[in-house]
Amino acid sequence: MRRILISVIVIFMMHPALAQVAEIDDEAFQQVFDRQGETLIYNTENTIGSKIIDWGHSERLRIILEAHKDIKLLKLHSAGGKLVEAIAMAEMIIDAGLDTHVDKQCNSSCLTMFLAGNKRTASLGAKFGSHRAHWQAKTMEEYYELHKDDRYWETPFDFASWLYEDVQREVYEFIKYLTERGVSADIAPYELGRETCPMRPKLTALKLIHGSSEHCQIC
Repeated sequence: MRRILISVIVIFMMHPALAQVAEIDDEAFQQVFDRQGETLIYNTENTIGSKIIDWGHSERLRIILEAHKDIKLLKLHSAGGKLVEAIAMAEMIIDAGLDTHVDKQCNSSCLTMFLAGNKRTASLGAKFGSHRAHWQAKTMEEYYELHKDDRYWETPFDFASWLYEDVQREVYEFIKYLTERGVSADIAPYELGRETCPMRPKLTALKLIHGSSEHCQIC
């Protein structure tokens, strides 16, 4: 029995994703996730750790949903963070058939999670923040230098050609996700950075949210 336990611990620590989760303070996780009956609250502001959607959150969400299959609603409060983690959690939200709700704010990559909800609602005054994707010249140059050999980019023009196709792919995936979630593609201009904050009637028309006539805005 002791030998089996040791083997399990070794396997756990050797798995990259699980090892990464193990390194993160469990207390920080407990603050970000708060289960209250059939409702799970995800609040990245309520933590002693990084106050963003961060590495390990998707794995923690999976563990919670596996242990508490009675959870029906996910309440979100976040200014955003790592898109890869947000997408992973969005896939789990869809798979579990959860509803999503925002009391105060859900910005940037948090919106990806919100749209995964089966039924999407928002409290009085709730705000949804969005912004254009951006890539600074310095980090773009660093990415080119790091990957030019394995991607066979002989010149920066080869990199530019790849980037042109990659941007088109990302825009396509974004529109496809909106369509799959029943959201009108008309919301794309807001996601791409138009400085407008439509009120709830517009958000309802765009099918971003469902429900009552309380006021909220996206900005």
